[in-house]
Amino acid sequence: MQTATRHTLLNSVIGTGKLGVASLFSIKGWVIIVTGGSTGIGLVTAAALVENGAKVYITGRRAELLDQAVKMVTDNAKGSGGSIHAVAGDTSTKEGIAELVHQVSAKEKYINVLINNQGVSLGAPDVEGAPQTPEGISEVLFAQPMENWLQTYQINTAAYFYSSVAFLPLLAAAKTVGGFPEPGNIVNIGSMSGLTTTSQRGQFEYNASKAATHSLSRQLANDFARRGLGVRVNVICPGYFSSGMTNVGDASQDPAGFATQWGIPFGRGGHAVDYAQAIFSLITNQYVTGTELIIDGGWLLQLAY
Repeated sequence: MQTATRHTLLNSVIGTGKLGVASLFSIKGWVIIVTGGSTGIGLVTAAALVENGAKVYITGRRAELLDQAVKMVTDNAKGSGGSIHAVAGDTSTKEGIAELVHQVSAKEKYINVLINNQGVSLGAPDVEGAPQTPEGISEVLFAQPMENWLQTYQINTAAYFYSSVAFLPLLAAAKTVGGFPEPGNIVNIGSMSGLTTTSQRGQFEYNASKAATHSLSRQLANDFARRGLGVRVNVICPGYFSSGMTNVGDASQDPAGFATQWGIPFGRGGHAVDYAQAIFSLITNQYVTGTELIIDGGWLLQLAY
């Protein structure tokens, strides 16, 4: 009896094939939305999902970028069973989000995953170059327009809230209508910048907005679980990846110099595969909610600046 008890976990799956990689991370037939999915890590996310058999909708305001993204992914994912579709729209406003839900609802009865990926960084004041005196630092920081803060929070945090709650019925329908084992889940794209205790050379509003996104995600995860909705909410926290907001360059010739410049102990920026692996782990694990997955090459451990 004791021996059987010790092996209860394994006995529940051994010989079933459920521990194979193809089964552990299977998303074939899933319907997934990636906001801001026409460029950068959003496009990497969409491509990885399509290549593994998902039907992916990418959103964005620029139709030409969406069309380019759809063509690029479609041309390179033939035979995967997945597909990619563009939905033009503005997820920075409630009206735009409502219209997006309307367009998706006209085509789909449920969604398995909502990945809130759109984001903005409006730069940082040159606090390092300012006179390092109370007066000098005050002057350069106070000169920053308050509109920068408001726009950053609107896109990086508030839009995530409204998108999450607007898509909630379609997420819940993944189980009740689609017949999947669980409702859909949400992944919010946070950042290591939302966890650091530094301004990273002056980008206060971006870092604060990402910290707010992390807090929002934990609250949503708590509320949805407490109300028995079953919709999981998690955060992925990337470090430096080459994207529209950050170009970390190539470290292949001088990883030591790269580590010094960027403060990444591993001596390189993030790769597309690193990101895709993290996404798959969050969307397929049905026992994970309210968590933050950090993929930063050890930057937060070192806090070089």
